[in-house]
Amino acid sequence: MNLGQLTPEPATFWFCLALYLTSLLLAIASAPWRQLLTHRERQSALGLAIATLPMLWSMSPGLPGGVGFQLLGMTTVSLIFGWQLAIVTGSIAGLVLLIVGTWQPGALPVNLALVVLVPVSVTMAVLAGANLLRRTNLFVYMLGVGFFGSMLALLASLWVGTLLLEPDLDHALVLLLTFPEGFLNGTLISALTVFYPDIVRTYDDVRYLGKPG
Repeated sequence: MNLGQLTPEPATFWFCLALYLTSLLLAIASAPWRQLLTHRERQSALGLAIATLPMLWSMSPGLPGGVGFQLLGMTTVSLIFGWQLAIVTGSIAGLVLLIVGTWQPGALPVNLALVVLVPVSVTMAVLAGANLLRRTNLFVYMLGVGFFGSMLALLASLWVGTLLLEPDLDHALVLLLTFPEGFLNGTLISALTVFYPDIVRTYDDVRYLGKPG
C-alpha cells in the first residue's frame, strides 16, 4: 500500500520520518556488511533485489480513496538478507521511485514505512515464531513463513495504512492481492532454499532439515 495521490498529515509525515530514520540507522549500524562483502552470490542477489523492487512497486493500480496498492516482495528480501539489509534495500528502491517521480517527496516516509518497515517487521516476527516451534521442518519455513508470512505482511501494511490515512478502500478488492503476494514470495523462497540455500541468510539446515552443521 502506498499513498498514491494522497498527501499525509504533517503529524503522520514527521512520525513516519522519525520512525523510519531510526530504523534505518539501526539497520545500517548492525547490518552484516562483512558477510555480504565475502559472499559474491549474495551481493548479486542484493543488486537484483534493488533493481526489481522499484519495478514491482511501480505497478500500483489506483484504488478508490486515492491510494495505490502493489505487491511488496519484502518477505523474500527479508528472508534472504535479514531485516537490516532488507530495510537498506527497500530504502534504496524507494529513493529510485522518488527520483523517477513515481513517489512524491512528501509521501516518501509514509510510503517507506508501509512498504518496507511494516512487512519486514511482520516477516521477522513470523520467522521468530516459527523458530520457537519445538518441531519444525522445511515446509514451516517455505509455506509458513514464505507464503503465509508474506500474506500477513501485506495485510499488516493495509491495516497500518488504514489507521494512518483512513482512506475509503474496498477492502474486499484489496484482499484479492494477498494470494498473489503469498504465491510470489512462497515460490521464490521455496526455489531458493532448495537450489541456493547458501544465499538465504535466515535459512538453517540444522533447524529445518536436521542436517549436521
